[in-house]
Amino acid sequence: MKSRGERRVAGVILLAVATGIAGAAAVGVASGVSRARLALASSARPLEPVAAPRAPTAAVLASAVRRSLQPWPITVTIRTVPALAGIRFLFDNSTLVTGPQGTASFTERHNFDPHTLQLTQTRLTSGRYHYQFTRWAGQRDPNQAFRPTVQGLPMRADYTVTASFSMTCQVRPRLVRQDGTAIAPGLVSRISLRASTGQSVTLNPSGTSWLPCARPVYRGSQLSSRDVGYAVQEMLVDGTNVVHAGIQRFSPARTPVPTVTGYFYALTITAHDALFSGALGSYALLTMPDQAVRRVVLGPSHAATVAGLPEGNYQLQVKAPGASIPAQVVHLSKDQTANLAAVSQADLALTGGVFALAVAGIPLLSRARRRRVRAFLAARLPRRGEGPRRGEGPRPVPDEPGVLAVTEPEPPGLDEHEARAPHSPVGQEWDAPGEQGHPAEEEHAGEAR
Repeated sequence: MKSRGERRVAGVILLAVATGIAGAAAVGVASGVSRARLALASSARPLEPVAAPRAPTAAVLASAVRRSLQPWPITVTIRTVPALAGIRFLFDNSTLVTGPQGTASFTERHNFDPHTLQLTQTRLTSGRYHYQFTRWAGQRDPNQAFRPTVQGLPMRADYTVTASFSMTCQVRPRLVRQDGTAIAPGLVSRISLRASTGQSVTLNPSGTSWLPCARPVYRGSQLSSRDVGYAVQEMLVDGTNVVHAGIQRFSPARTPVPTVTGYFYALTITAHDALFSGALGSYALLTMPDQAVRRVVLGPSHAATVAGLPEGNYQLQVKAPGASIPAQVVHLSKDQTANLAAVSQADLALTGGVFALAVAGIPLLSRARRRRVRAFLAARLPRRGEGPRRGEGPRPVPDEPGVLAVTEPEPPGLDEHEARAPHSPVGQEWDAPGEQGHPAEEEHAGEAR
């Protein structure tokens, strides 16, 4: 517990603090009253006159307009695909021209009014290129995508409108053979191409052609330009195709003078005897793929070479006195020789003689004829170790074409009666029937053998 003296000291301290706070409050009130008196005194003074405002100048108005645009500028960017410089547009009667990057822009204060964008040039020619307007992208209204004028454009946020163009290029082909020598354009009747878009077009072999070389592609609400490529399908010379279809390709946007290669070959014509292998022939008739016929003289060597023939199918016939040579179809795809076989009169004579000998020898070589000869000889001749059959004597064999007559010789030392009598060894009787076959049965067995 605190002592009485300590309690007295604490009370004195509290009293002093309270007195200080009260004094400070009194001073503040007095200062506030004095300030109020000063304010009333000043308000009682008379007002001074104010000068009239001056009219704003043009510079001041321009500065005010710029300050008003700064918080809400809206910019519409217009670009072309592909990037084209010098394309003119009208945006609410304001003329816009694209720069080298193919872009132009229009800035205006934010508003809710509809605006109009118009393309003033839908066709453009620049050097060897022709441009044609195709469509818009970013124009908001899909029904106006293919119109040169777009209406109802907003000015509430920045955006971009794209105008796309299809491009047509000037192409002049260069025609050469596989060895690099030029092909006269007058020899070529047609050149056919197939585009990467699937279309078939023709190319003028002797002049200039205009081919689509770039087209706009719309994908994901964005427009881009894509080159069009071509593959050579056909080049007709003398009615036949001299190119390999689909192998040669080019893009007109990058290659204004494409090289088209045709294939030509040499054909050597000759003929030979079918049996004696000697060369013959005085001239040949060569039917071209377009059915035109060329006469080729073979010369003393009975051969001739025709160079510069276009690749294709040909019909060849060689003419020779006293010989028959059938026509032959030749597919020319490389340098080659056509050697036709001829049938001469000597060949016909030799062949006829051989055929006549073969026909004359057929009866001698017939299997059925040889079988009948063997059966006849087996029936007429005795077996080994046997004498003449009973009741048979030597008798002539009937003459047949190509068969020799066979007669049995008579036994020596016998007269006519003994030769005709049955032959029987001494002390031996005739075989009983059934032990030795009947002559008729033996004859039948001999024929079967």
